[in-house]
Amino acid sequence: MSTGALGPMETTSLADQAYQRLRFAIREGALRPGEKITERDLAARLGVSATPIREALRQLVHEKVVERVGPRSLRIADHSAAARSEIVEAEVRLSALMARLAARNATAEQLTGLVSLLTQTDLIVAGIEKAVAEQGPEADVADQLTAVFRKLRLFHHQVEACVANPVLEGLLTQARAFSDEERLDLTMKIVPSRGEAFRARYREHRELLDALLERDEDLAEELAARHHRAALVQLSST
Repeated sequence: MSTGALGPMETTSLADQAYQRLRFAIREGALRPGEKITERDLAARLGVSATPIREALRQLVHEKVVERVGPRSLRIADHSAAARSEIVEAEVRLSALMARLAARNATAEQLTGLVSLLTQTDLIVAGIEKAVAEQGPEADVADQLTAVFRKLRLFHHQVEACVANPVLEGLLTQARAFSDEERLDLTMKIVPSRGEAFRARYREHRELLDALLERDEDLAEELAARHHRAALVQLSST
């Protein structure tokens, strides 16, 4: 088994580090679907005590990435292709519902915040386009692309916050097919070869914002469903 994804960790934010490292190991295949795991073994491989591993595993069980099959027995979830597709569909439908409710419930202050956030992101995108135009496809814009990604994830999280329904936010969090960090890793891998598709998806954020500003619930729901489905299908095929 490859151990590169499970080398020793630093000693800060151990529970969060453990969670991120385990998610990465599962995605990269260092921990395989159906494989049995134990707190003790993972703690030894990551060079930490059992406590942060236990906290990380609790979150992974909550996310259905890890399954508890006995009092002390866990294994990596082995979701079929059909099950993964259903998880994606659940996230799409919940995200679309949140967009509809955001169009209904968002305060003027929240909408102003969304406008400001996309305006800031536009400036970063303009900088990327300028660098590419001047330096060609080899321009080093990784940091700017990461900044754009984080701004857009914040945009979506703020749209969800506009709903002001903690129960629905919790359901969506549980239904997510990928964590934000996984999305970032996968996105950075495929952006270079699919630049135009990502430009189109970027423009969809402005369309969604316009629908929210117009309080057009039907359009907001439709745009969000289309946007999230395209993104998740693309990430799932990476």
